[in-house]
Amino acid sequence: MKVTISRKHLLGLAVALVMSAPAAAQSNEVVISQTSIAAAEGNLAEVTQSGEISVVAIEQNGAANTSSAMQNGVWLEAYQLVDGSSNQIRTEQLNDWHIAFIDVSGEANTVTAVQDGFYNQAETIVAGNNNDVASVQMGDVNEVFVNFSGQLNQTDINQQGSANWANAGFSGDENSLLSIQTGDNNEAGMFNLSGSRNTFESEQMGNANVAGIVGLTGDNNSTFVQQSGDSNVFIAYDVSGNDNLIDVNQDGNANQFLLDPLAGEQNLVLIDQRGDGNLVDAPLGLTGNDNQVDIWQDGNVNMATFTTEGDGHNVEIRQSGDGNSTDMALIGNANAVTVYSRGNDNVAGVALSGAANIANVQQFGDSNNAIIDIIGDNNDLFVDQSGNENQLLLTSEQQVSANAIAVEQNGDINLVDMLVAGNNNSLDILQSGNGNWVAGDNGYFALGGDSGLVSITQLGNDNLVLGGQTGQGNLMSVTQTGDFNTAVVVQN
Repeated sequence: MKVTISRKHLLGLAVALVMSAPAAAQSNEVVISQTSIAAAEGNLAEVTQSGEISVVAIEQNGAANTSSAMQNGVWLEAYQLVDGSSNQIRTEQLNDWHIAFIDVSGEANTVTAVQDGFYNQAETIVAGNNNDVASVQMGDVNEVFVNFSGQLNQTDINQQGSANWANAGFSGDENSLLSIQTGDNNEAGMFNLSGSRNTFESEQMGNANVAGIVGLTGDNNSTFVQQSGDSNVFIAYDVSGNDNLIDVNQDGNANQFLLDPLAGEQNLVLIDQRGDGNLVDAPLGLTGNDNQVDIWQDGNVNMATFTTEGDGHNVEIRQSGDGNSTDMALIGNANAVTVYSRGNDNVAGVALSGAANIANVQQFGDSNNAIIDIIGDNNDLFVDQSGNENQLLLTSEQQVSANAIAVEQNGDINLVDMLVAGNNNSLDILQSGNGNWVAGDNGYFALGGDSGLVSITQLGNDNLVLGGQTGQGNLMSVTQTGDFNTAVVVQN
């Protein structure tokens, strides 16, 4: 439940509580209202209450304000509203039913709310200048809402145990949020940020963690997320700007990374997922130029989907162990992608659309399969498959020229299928060991166009080439050494 209590009705509520309460020691209420913009500069309010149905309402208006409230137990609620100058506010509430609402507007404000156990909620709304907010909630149904507007804002949120949730919204430059949540249904997020040099840092340890950024516009922003254990999810939605950093580390269990999209230039995305059902899903990925993506997935049901649109991107995906799968699309020029898979059910799909792109696919061990589609000219492709049921399918949906393709397959049931049309393309295939194929004769291996160069080398075991290549001025070289070699070469 989100607590919103307007300034207009705050003191009226507190006064009503005082008037209606029975004259008993446990029915604590305090109402303080101070307004001063005198030469002496004024306001100070301190409240200490111990024992049961407690309410504190403080409104201070003007100059060097200081407010503090300390309540001990049972039904604790504290509201503080401050309006101007060198404000400091602190609320500390201990056991049972907590609600703290703090509204601050103006200049060098500091806000602190500490709440102990059971039904904790804190909402802090700050507008303007050098603000610092810290909120610590320990145990049970914790929630924190922070709403900033201004410069040099900073938030520190620490929640431990049960259904924690932290939310901060910023507007302005050099804002910062640090959220540490340990245990149970933790969530942390920043919403609708605008400006530069913002920092979002979230560390979540255990259970159904979620962290995310929704709506970020600006440059030089940094996001650091560490999630350890259970159903971790990170979401980055509608992020735009230049020189931004997203660094996410997910360690164990059903980790996910969702990006949709990141728009801008010279952005850096780092993703590290280790163990269990990892997923990276960025179907709209990066739009802009000169962005870099580094994805590391180590173990279990890994999958990565990433798309970039623009020039000069560098994407690297590393998958180690279990059911790895990669779908990668590079749209633009001078992009580079590296896919590295080691072990188990690896599948790599790479699509290049543009010119002067570089693709490097390396698969080591188990049921490797690489699918590469080329649209554009002057691209360089290298595929290295070592061990077990390797297979390569290489296609171009239109005529492409001056592409260089190198394939190495070492061990087990190697196969190369290709359908590429265009001029001045070169193909170099090296197959070493076991059931090597290249195929053709309506089973692909069709390299169409002029001035093409094909070199096929097969060393050992069940080798077969068959044939392809159509056009003029083409050159083909076939070398087979050992075992059941068959070569049929067709050039038109």
